[in-house]
Amino acid sequence: MSAIEFIQKNQNRNLVLFVHGFTGSNETWINDLGQEFPKMLLEDNQIADNYDFAYITYYTTLVDMYGFKVKTNFLKRMFNLETELARKNLGINQLGEFIQSVIQFNCDCYENIIIIAHSMGGLVTKSFILNEINKDVPSNKVKLFLSLAVPHNGTEWGKLGEKLFSNVQAIDLKPLSPVLSQINQNWVHCKTLPRTICFYGQYDEIVDEGSAILFQAEKPETVPCDDNHNTITRPKDKSRHVYVAIQSILRKFAEEISLGEPFQVRPFIDQGQLDDEIFVLRLLIADVHNIHINSAKQTFFNAEYMRKVLVNQGEHAIATLADLYSRIETFYSIAFGKLMSGDLNNSNHLVTYVHEHLSKETDFLKSTIPLLGGFQKMGMLHQLMNMMEKDLWWAQQQNIQSIEQFRKARGI
Repeated sequence: MSAIEFIQKNQNRNLVLFVHGFTGSNETWINDLGQEFPKMLLEDNQIADNYDFAYITYYTTLVDMYGFKVKTNFLKRMFNLETELARKNLGINQLGEFIQSVIQFNCDCYENIIIIAHSMGGLVTKSFILNEINKDVPSNKVKLFLSLAVPHNGTEWGKLGEKLFSNVQAIDLKPLSPVLSQINQNWVHCKTLPRTICFYGQYDEIVDEGSAILFQAEKPETVPCDDNHNTITRPKDKSRHVYVAIQSILRKFAEEISLGEPFQVRPFIDQGQLDDEIFVLRLLIADVHNIHINSAKQTFFNAEYMRKVLVNQGEHAIATLADLYSRIETFYSIAFGKLMSGDLNNSNHLVTYVHEHLSKETDFLKSTIPLLGGFQKMGMLHQLMNMMEKDLWWAQQQNIQSIEQFRKARGI
């Protein structure tokens, strides 16, 4: 059993973690048709473009066979037989420490973490968040906590689990248990909590509304769902309210963080994946220096990321981008005229001139999207250069036939 299983890992800056509850597993998120809740969400292009997804898994079982397994392993060792790991149920705080370690060593590359947790998984998540906040150097990466039918104030089913199975996790789940009381007290007094949204099932017979809504200094947002304790994690289709709500929350969070700060330059590792793109071929046939080609690849890569983010913002962003592309193309045409007239010496001079002026905040190239910088605008020019139908060149007397001839010569 792997502690973390990535469903999508595309080097996005945001990670959504799914944390199951008592006696649960990754199957917690699979409906009767075999559809996984996370994969249903990833069918939304805006979500797929902005998030990586992963499952967090920990050991939890109704009947704890740890003592029996320990004795069995002891007997096996006496006869030099192979033994297997004897697992046991751990308390909520111990599980919180475990997932804190899992996230630390597997998710350090992410800027923002969103946790979607069900039932006891939400209590484990709270314990983890409090541990993280109280570190000497807290990461503060958890920005959003979606609590799905989490018994913040315990559940009567915990008493039954304690009596029938002496289960340590069930004991922690009892109303007013020492563990829950301490977590809730620490949570109420914490001043740097992530945004928390409490989902509850209106037909939930295990965790009622009163327990599913946590206490904290600021009143948490709540989302009532026409679900029970199990169906809230496995919507049968995309019309279910829990799906619609979580889809909307993830989309809005992606919009907020993308528009709330400048587009950071994303590292591009050149493994030849852009070598056959039209904008690269146009640079090559103009005998432009490699340093300009490498710069073009980096800016093109970042402009493609920027375009995907902004296109998802709606018609206004699309219209604004279209206007800026048009003005960048016009600016390039003016610069190419300078090459034709002899004001610019050669193709390298043209590339340098265009890149230099695109990086400046000239009135002609200003955008109503203030987060767009010169780096993205340079990439936008190379996006235009990547369109075969565009008559954009870095040298005189070149055309589409020049590209076709160059391709044949390279065997492309």
